[in-house]
Amino acid sequence: MAGVEQFDGPPAEAEAATEEILREYLMWCGERFTEDHGLTFGDMEAAVAAHHRAFTQELPHLLGPRGRLLVVRAGAEVVGVGALKPVDAAVAEIKRMYVRPQARGQGVGRAILERLLADARAIGYEVARLETVVFMREAHALYRSLGFRDRPIFDDSEASLSGLEPFTIFMDLRLDQGARV
Repeated sequence: MAGVEQFDGPPAEAEAATEEILREYLMWCGERFTEDHGLTFGDMEAAVAAHHRAFTQELPHLLGPRGRLLVVRAGAEVVGVGALKPVDAAVAEIKRMYVRPQARGQGVGRAILERLLADARAIGYEVARLETVVFMREAHALYRSLGFRDRPIFDDSEASLSGLEPFTIFMDLRLDQGARV
């Protein structure tokens, strides 16, 4: 397993490099919502496409000087991904943290998140925020182990794209202290 690497190509190359793993992530989320909560999305592929399109529209910001797109590879395969999205001068959002099942339990998610937080601090952000869904219990434990705390919903939440706010946990972390905002 290779280390965490920052993607520095143009948006089209970033989309090509991450499209498969990110679509897998979105399909997994949809399947879990159906299994765990009985939610169905009339056209799953359309829902996945809408969320993926929203992400690809953010790529110029993620690849800019105040954003990050990180990947971890096993050979040529991307097995982990995470992004840092600029929200404003003080706040960044952690996006699309996902580790493929075969790479879980090996510290990939922690390595990505620690790098994103270190980069956020180096860039000068004061707060990192994220949204996660209720069934991602292992992710919640990781986030809390690094100091994230629950917070109320924030504006422009991705959960609102599909009406998933009731199944979403919103968290943030003060980067200077590790304390809640």
